[in-house]
Amino acid sequence: MPKQQGIKYICDLCGDLIEIGRPRFIWKGELFCAYDGGTFDETTHTPPEKMKDEMRRILELLEQKSEKELNDEVHYPFQMDLCRRCRDKIYQLLDEKKISAM
Repeated sequence: MPKQQGIKYICDLCGDLIEIGRPRFIWKGELFCAYDGGTFDETTHTPPEKMKDEMRRILELLEQKSEKELNDEVHYPFQMDLCRRCRDKIYQLLDEKKISAM
C-alpha cells in the first residue's frame, strides 16, 4: 500500500513536524489596543506655544516606523499551527490565568 501523501505542518512554536494522522491544533486570536476611557485632556499638559514642537516630535517618531509596525501596535490578528505538546502548554498557561483570576 502506498504511503499517504498530504500537506505537512510545522508547529509554529517549537518547529516540530506535525505528522499526518497526528492532532494539529489551530490557535486563532488577535491582540489589539483597548480604549481605557482616557481623553487627551487627561494627558500631560503641553503649553499651546510648545504644541507645534510636540506635534513635530511625535510625527518624527511615527515616521521612523513602517506602516506594518504602526498597524501592529493597535491590531494584530494571528493564527498558529500547534502540535499537541505546545497546545498543552498554552492551555495550561491560559487555564492557570483563568483560575488565578477567580
